[in-house]
Amino acid sequence: MSPVRELSSWAVRWGLLGLVSGVLSCGLADSSSLYLVRYQKTFDHIVWPGLVFALVVILPMSRLARDGWVRTAAALLTSCAIYPITWYIAASTTFPPGATMVAAFAFSGFLGSLVLASVLLFGRPGWVRTTGVTVVVGTAIGGLLGGHLLAATKGAISLGSAGDVLAIYMVLWQASVGTSLGRGILPRPNKAPPPAGGPVTPVANSGGTEGPLSRG
Repeated sequence: MSPVRELSSWAVRWGLLGLVSGVLSCGLADSSSLYLVRYQKTFDHIVWPGLVFALVVILPMSRLARDGWVRTAAALLTSCAIYPITWYIAASTTFPPGATMVAAFAFSGFLGSLVLASVLLFGRPGWVRTTGVTVVVGTAIGGLLGGHLLAATKGAISLGSAGDVLAIYMVLWQASVGTSLGRGILPRPNKAPPPAGGPVTPVANSGGTEGPLSRG
C-alpha cells in the first residue's frame, strides 16, 4: 500500500474512533446514574469528554506509534486537562450572549487542538503540517459552535436545546480532530532480526592459520 493510501486508511480509522469517543462522552456526561445530585453535573460533565477521548483515541494512537510511556502519559494528561480549561474560556462568554461568543468558542477550539496536537505529534514526520491542519479544523468547529449557540439565543434558528447543540459539535470535534491527528500517526514497524547467514568473522585455528567460524 502506498504511503498516502496508508495514511488515509489510518486517518479514517481514527476518525471512527473519534466518533465513538464523542458519542460515549455525550452518554457519560448526560447519564444521571453517574451523579449523586443533579448539581454535580455542572462540574463533572466537562471532565468526561477529555478523559474519554484520551482513553479511546489518544492511548491507542500513542501505543501504535510505540511511544514511550512518558510521552503517552503526557498526551493523556493533556487531553484530560485541556477540555475543562477551554470549556471555561468559552462558557465565560455565554452570559450575556454576544458576538464575543463566536470568538471565544473559536479560540477554545484553537487552543485545545493546538495543545493536544503539539504534545502528541511533536517530532514526528510532517508534524508541523499535521498540527496546522488539526488547529484549523478545531478552530473552525469551535467557531461554528459559538455561532450556532449565538443564533439560537437570538431566536434566529431552533435546532434543539443548547445541550443537543453541544453534543452534536462535541461528536463532530472529536471525530474530525481524531481524523486529523491520525494522519500524523503511523504504526512503527518492529525491528527486524539480523538475517541468518550473515558475515563470518575469521579466527585463528590451532595450526596458526585463519579459518571461518562454524555457523551455529
